[in-house]
Amino acid sequence: MQNNTDCCSRTNRLDYSGLDQLPLAMAYVPWQTFHKTYDHATALSLGTVFPELCMPFCGKGGACL
Repeated sequence: MQNNTDCCSRTNRLDYSGLDQLPLAMAYVPWQTFHKTYDHATALSLGTVFPELCMPFCGKGGACL
C-alpha cells in the first residue's frame, strides 16, 4: 500500500511540462577593450594579464588585510 504523503507520490510532483519549449539560457557578454596588461611575472602571480579583471578574494566581510 502506498502512502499519499510520500515525497515521491504523484500528487506531490512538480509539473515541468513545457520547459523543453523554453530557451536554455541567454548570456550577455560586454565587449572588452584591450588596454595595458601586466608583465608576465605579475600576471602569473595575480592569475590574469588584465588589470580590469584583477579582483582578489578578500574573504568574509570583504576586508583585505
